[in-house]
Amino acid sequence: MQLDKLRLDLRPRSNAQGLDLGFALLHAGGADVWRAWLALWLPLSALATLISWYNPDLALGWLLPWWLRPLLERAPLHVLARQVFGEQTSWRDALRAWPRELGGGWFRMLTWWRPFMAGRGLHQPVWVLERARGKTATARRATIARNGTGASALLFGSTCASFEAVLMFGMLALAGLFMPGESPNPFALLGLTDQGPLQAALGTAAWCLACAVIGPIYTACTFTLYLNRRATLEAWDIEIVLRQLRAPARPAAARHVAAVLMAAPLLAMALLGMPPPVQAATQAASAKPVVTECEPPEGLKQEDTGRGPDRSPQQAALRHQLDQVFAHEDLRGYRCGEEWELRVPLEKDKEKEKPKSSPLIPRWMAAILAGLFKVALIGGAIVLVAWLLWRYAAPLRFHFAAPPEPKLATEVGGLDIREESLPADVAGAVRALWQQGQQRAALALLYRATLSRLVSRQSLTLHHGATEGECLAQARSAHAAGALDADSLALADQSTTLWLNAAYGARWPAADTVAALCTRWQAHFDREAA
Repeated sequence: MQLDKLRLDLRPRSNAQGLDLGFALLHAGGADVWRAWLALWLPLSALATLISWYNPDLALGWLLPWWLRPLLERAPLHVLARQVFGEQTSWRDALRAWPRELGGGWFRMLTWWRPFMAGRGLHQPVWVLERARGKTATARRATIARNGTGASALLFGSTCASFEAVLMFGMLALAGLFMPGESPNPFALLGLTDQGPLQAALGTAAWCLACAVIGPIYTACTFTLYLNRRATLEAWDIEIVLRQLRAPARPAAARHVAAVLMAAPLLAMALLGMPPPVQAATQAASAKPVVTECEPPEGLKQEDTGRGPDRSPQQAALRHQLDQVFAHEDLRGYRCGEEWELRVPLEKDKEKEKPKSSPLIPRWMAAILAGLFKVALIGGAIVLVAWLLWRYAAPLRFHFAAPPEPKLATEVGGLDIREESLPADVAGAVRALWQQGQQRAALALLYRATLSRLVSRQSLTLHHGATEGECLAQARSAHAAGALDADSLALADQSTTLWLNAAYGARWPAADTVAALCTRWQAHFDREAA
């Protein structure tokens, strides 16, 4: 591993700082990382959306991309692992190399680890980058996950899942603004109750888009957490400093020659009587000196290690160089600095600062008021949560309880379809209105009488607020299910077509067509009543 080409400033960091380093890495060169991720994720998301559209009741729509996601995360990891060492890798190269990197841990990732291992991104480099397999991979994963690193990866994965849920609810709420209904309700698009293909597809698409945003962030942050753990275990920072040490000093003869060459101009000036050149001051008198040396803290004081005397000049030089390396601020574990602190007040000052006047409210009364405020605050929070659940989480309530009976429609398109609002002889009333020149009233009576007979006598379920097209679609669905006969569907289809053409297009049918329809209508429903 060529650590001298490492583009990250690796030093001992906490797990939180190691995760935060992933944001900087992704910001510095994340274009190819996002392209490699989206090139694999978006086609799978489109397939999942189509499955949800054609099979709304099938959970395979969102389950398929969720199940295969750990394998897709190896493509952006390929780009990140090479960008860290200064190697420019395009997203096309990552896609070409992706099939070769699927080996190692794939069975574990897709079976018992998949529902529970939210910190899987910490262990992906063990299989993909280190090429470890079997017992070696198990030992490496156990070593990498120690000292709270595995718990940090697990917590970060759970946090990313929470952010994905927030983004999904936001997109569903935005889509709910354009959905028909009384108010936008994102819970109605989650698929907890019976839903149509549009709602199922929207729910799956919203989840896939949320994962498309969070996926590269999760991969980059867990990868830098892995690098931080390896840097701590293998002392990468010390190795980098050792590689940056300067070459050994030149021989003594070369130093003497250089000194003579540098002193020659000064000697010539002295012989000619010229003043010496003006030298810049090393440090201004008013400048504040930088504190570089100080006593180490109590917990970092090193005692005498008891090493023996130097056996050779080479050993002494090597020990001197090692002492200089470990004396660096990045390696010794502490930094020297100055800070201002408040002066501890004297006893006389403390006596002067004591309040002379008594408080406005006694302490017992303040404690009672604080308790009442706490109870009111907690009660208000409980009431607010209960109201939000009652207002927006109706599908959640219906998921655990039997849904109530749907409210049947009493009017369609402004037309009253109650049976008591119809005349006794519907066909005769339609003929009379048509002969009197009231074509619109005649067709409206025929249409609403047809719907009324289907609802009251053949138990066709029409919901409140349904349109003419939705009523006809419901009748066709009932006929396909065997709950409505073909003659009733034909009468409903023809009466709906005549009413729509007349009401919205001013296209009036012939008198013979209306008379024939009335005859068929009367014969069918009178026979049904008999």
